[in-house]
Amino acid sequence: MNTTVSILCDNNISRSGFIGEHGFSALIERGQDKYLFDTGPGLSLPLNLKTLGKNLAGLKKIFLSHGHYDHTGGLKWAIEQTGKIEVVAHPAVFANHMRFDPQKPLVPPKYIGCPFTQRALEGLGARFAFKDHTEEAAPGLWFLSGIDRDPEKLPEDTRLVLKQGDGLVPDPLSDDASLLLKTDTSPVLLLGCAHTGILNILDYVQNTVGITSLRAVLGGTHLMFYGPDALNRAIKRLDEFAVDVIAVSHCTGMGAAIRLANHFGDRFVPASAGAVFNF
Repeated sequence: MNTTVSILCDNNISRSGFIGEHGFSALIERGQDKYLFDTGPGLSLPLNLKTLGKNLAGLKKIFLSHGHYDHTGGLKWAIEQTGKIEVVAHPAVFANHMRFDPQKPLVPPKYIGCPFTQRALEGLGARFAFKDHTEEAAPGLWFLSGIDRDPEKLPEDTRLVLKQGDGLVPDPLSDDASLLLKTDTSPVLLLGCAHTGILNILDYVQNTVGITSLRAVLGGTHLMFYGPDALNRAIKRLDEFAVDVIAVSHCTGMGAAIRLANHFGDRFVPASAGAVFNF
């Protein structure tokens, strides 16, 4: 079965006619079935869909990688297009996600979670299917969730916090999830932000799911918050999976992206808005 992944939202664009926006969204097409993975902050989703000549008519499901606004801001518009639709996410997707920069202690923490309440989205037609574990959520499409995390393999983004009582605590982003797409050869790993840590995700894919090779790794990797040693380990692990296409975007960071491009050469492709990948 042919699988097509079209990038609808990213910080950058792949060609003229598209708009860039901080966030991520991808349209997955498998045969006659369509799925939406994340929705970006909201502005770019309808415009870039139109530029691609695509729409959300007949969409089967919406998958959310986590509850940050730059991945959920387009939810309201998407549900308005589809009417009743199943939304697959971790139970903590509506957590009180905040951002606070310890280097700027006088700047108050800012809410960066989903702009809409669960009740409001359900009023538009959303039917939430909360999953805190890995499950085949659609034919040939696995929702990867509830992954054990080695603290040494997590991105070091200390700005992400949760409001707890009158104070702030580190946000574990327990709602972070990824997708694994079956293809005619090896699977494709689709990431939203990889807050779980790409090293932890790859370990899980190999040791728990039993996948030893990947056709492609697409999406946000949060590698900009990995130190040099962890970045080198991530590159080594990607090599071990014999990945054909490394297509990173959003929260990867320019430095990490350049490092990946230098290492993987022609196998590296920016997953910018408007980019289309066929498997």
